[in-house]
Amino acid sequence: MSYTTVSNVAGMFPTFKRGTPQQSPPDTLIQIYIDDVAGDVDAVLERRFSGSIGGSPYNGSFTAWIGALSIDAQNVLERINRYGAAAQLGQTLASFGVTAAREIAQDCDARYGELLAALNARDKSGHPTAGGLYDYLFDSMAQTETPRAALEGIGGGDQPRGQTPADTGSSQVFGKFDPRGT
Repeated sequence: MSYTTVSNVAGMFPTFKRGTPQQSPPDTLIQIYIDDVAGDVDAVLERRFSGSIGGSPYNGSFTAWIGALSIDAQNVLERINRYGAAAQLGQTLASFGVTAAREIAQDCDARYGELLAALNARDKSGHPTAGGLYDYLFDSMAQTETPRAALEGIGGGDQPRGQTPADTGSSQVFGKFDPRGT
């Protein structure tokens, strides 16, 4: 699933003309760029927010979940998708000799990296942060990344205050530092 359109991506390059027989790259290649970036966004959504999608594992489409999302959340996904695809389009246009496209591509790539890292709850070095900038848009209960991602839990956000890891039969690897005891 894509979160943006070919028109939105191509529109970021004022000198790029669409709809002519000589159009290069063609819309089909731009759509591949969009789908490629959408796959990256979907992977982040699956890893970070699968618990708020309804507890069901990712089935290849976030279509049903997207229609429950707020307009702000949909705009965030569109912006990330647009900047990522525009970075790829700009690199392609630059390889064709469009010099101004290189600067736009670099700017789009930097913005894409920042937005995806914020959605992914990662710092500039790729290390996990305590919470992502967009947690409130997608999953208000998310606080930190869970150490057991395969179980799709929310680290700390779903555990009652008085409960210790020992109460649930969990491994004490993470619980040994719990100030409430193990």
